[in-house]
Amino acid sequence: MIVTLDRLRDRVVTNDIPDCARGAGSERNEWSLLMTHRTIGIDLAIRGDHVAQIFDDGHPSGRPIRFRHDPASLNSLVLRARDKLNESDRVQAIMEPTGMSWFPIAHQLVDAGVEVARVKGKRVKALRRYLSEHAKTDLADAQVLAAIPGFGGPRLDPVHIPAARSHALQRLTKQRSRFQDDLSSAKRRLLDLVRWASPALEAVLPDLATRLSLASLQRWLDPEAVLSVRRPTLRKFIAEHASGNHPHSGPFVEALIDGLRDAARQAQALHGRHVDFAELQAEVALEIDIMLTKMAAVSALEQRIAALYDELDPQSLLRSIPGIGEHLAPTILGVLHTARRFHSERHMRGFCGLFPKRSDSGGTERPGQQITQGGNDRIKRALMLAADTARRIDPELAEIYWRLMTAKGHHHKQALCAVANRLTNRIFSVLRRGKPYVLRDKDGNALTIEQAKAIVRTSYTVPNAVRASRRANRSPPAA
Repeated sequence: MIVTLDRLRDRVVTNDIPDCARGAGSERNEWSLLMTHRTIGIDLAIRGDHVAQIFDDGHPSGRPIRFRHDPASLNSLVLRARDKLNESDRVQAIMEPTGMSWFPIAHQLVDAGVEVARVKGKRVKALRRYLSEHAKTDLADAQVLAAIPGFGGPRLDPVHIPAARSHALQRLTKQRSRFQDDLSSAKRRLLDLVRWASPALEAVLPDLATRLSLASLQRWLDPEAVLSVRRPTLRKFIAEHASGNHPHSGPFVEALIDGLRDAARQAQALHGRHVDFAELQAEVALEIDIMLTKMAAVSALEQRIAALYDELDPQSLLRSIPGIGEHLAPTILGVLHTARRFHSERHMRGFCGLFPKRSDSGGTERPGQQITQGGNDRIKRALMLAADTARRIDPELAEIYWRLMTAKGHHHKQALCAVANRLTNRIFSVLRRGKPYVLRDKDGNALTIEQAKAIVRTSYTVPNAVRASRRANRSPPAA
């Protein structure tokens, strides 16, 4: 049944419910025999009551349903969702992805045979403003959600409810990503602090990701403390905290001590009495304590993620694809879960959101648009990182990148996006077939990684002049 925009707008704004939806007598039973499609708009809340509105064949039916996250309330919602329907009748629940409030409702409805779809808040907001410009209520949002299928537009894909272990992998990789982002932000804050408090110290210390640099900042940022301590004490401190490629003694240690003292003298001369370095030292020490705690948490997460990934992908199918290594494979699998939820490569690419916006007007096409904001941000990031590595290994992907950069005039990110889309096709194929990916040349012969890299270096290296010309904001050449 097609519902006109004007009639649907009147119903959403005025909450006009047909008489046949109000009664519970023979008229309602007769109408239910003709019903083919029921939609349920659910406006989710973080703490309060959720509100649901049922639409039968495009018409609001019955009163709004208020419910909460408890078994009895959810069971009541499921019963109302299937009430007075035939087995063949279609039921679709539509909601926004409000936090994780959608999850318990979704899996309860899916278990009851109800198709569940999530829509972006931006789409709901835009439609609500058109239908009810001056009203923002939970009921209005629920009615708009239920009415969305009547407006056509993009198909609403059913929500995939992952298996418990796959869902756990998704949450663990998301937590790891969040901690790593926090660590990156903390390192940037420390670096900014060093650059104004003790500018010479940046060149003295190794990379801030190293244990030695963090320990040195945590203890020896205060110039007075560095200049008053004896040299053997500094030598012992460096030996205790040096790790990896950093020597525990010798010229490296002596040069580091000299650098710390020179930086301390310059900081004193720069700031005089205008900076309380003792309090600044305490601030930095606390920041580094938090960083070390999160670094330990990330290390523990890595072990749990690796064990869970080995359980879910015992053949290491994703890791067989060039560019997808130990770190990215769990992230990708945690977001995609299974290839069976996608009916084609195009469907998976659309889910990942790796395609540019389209801008056509007046018969003129404007290429080079930005990538859409659709899709999952974590898998976008993972695929772009994997593509940047894969183009250096796989001759087929390297050729695509090389051709777009040299012949099509694309810049690095545009070419990388095209490579990421090809990589998505391979992920779909590998997961569907259940067989590892094999590197091959143009004749179909299997290649080792070393052989593949040699082909890429020989045939598909983008000249530096071409790469520089593609940069949108390159610096002017030196005089």
